[in-house]
Amino acid sequence: MNKYNLIKAAKYVFIFLMVCIALFPFVLVFFTSFKTHVDAIAMPPKWLFSPTLKNYIVQFTNREVLKATKNSVIIGVSATIISTCLGVCTGYIISRFKNRWLKVLSQSTLWLRIVPPISLVIPYFIIWYKLDKLDTYLSLIVMYVVVALPLITWMMISFFQDVPVSVEESAQLDGCTRLQILRYVVIPMVLPGIFAASSLAFIGLWNEFLFAVFITGEKIRTLPIELYNSLGVFELDWGRLSSIAVFSIIPPIVFIAFTQKYLVRGLTMGAIKE
Repeated sequence: MNKYNLIKAAKYVFIFLMVCIALFPFVLVFFTSFKTHVDAIAMPPKWLFSPTLKNYIVQFTNREVLKATKNSVIIGVSATIISTCLGVCTGYIISRFKNRWLKVLSQSTLWLRIVPPISLVIPYFIIWYKLDKLDTYLSLIVMYVVVALPLITWMMISFFQDVPVSVEESAQLDGCTRLQILRYVVIPMVLPGIFAASSLAFIGLWNEFLFAVFITGEKIRTLPIELYNSLGVFELDWGRLSSIAVFSIIPPIVFIAFTQKYLVRGLTMGAIKE
């Protein structure tokens, strides 16, 4: 075996080890979700056990878990759609028009990503309390749009900059308005990028905990909050917690499975210049 093959084999071994380390927590949670309470708390951990579906049956018949799942889907999907529409329009305007105010707008969206989210919790809480909108879909969707909009906007700016201006100029010569150019020419060209940005935004919103724990109550409690509330006071039911954790991972996996083709294309747009 020559030196090149040794280096190549070492790379594959290193990648395999990194993948195993990354997947180990998920594998541990997955197996724990099929354990009884006694097997779940056994030390050292039991790798050979009699699997049971009791934990999943309890969760699928738990109205609070199903309600939290419904709330997460409604809030996450709504905020993703709204922020994607706003981010596409904002990104296109910033990438195509140059003036001082648009530069301020682009910088302000970036500042929203720089500011620590914990510093915005109290102002948001006061605002929604004064408006009597605590524990409502409106309050959390608006906050999630603010969270996702900067990410989508800056991703879309880079995608729109990869679209040649000459394509839009040709469409203008054919009589298309600016809105028609955006709808029929530009958006189809950057559609993989839109899916990539919206997918990353949805994953982040689905797992968001900080804003939800302060703004939500019993009405619109999301799945991460339900998982947090499942922590026992005197003991931890690791089997139940693991089943909720696995259950909460399913929607993002399904979402990514449907958008995987566009996600990969979108994340690699502009990586190769001809």
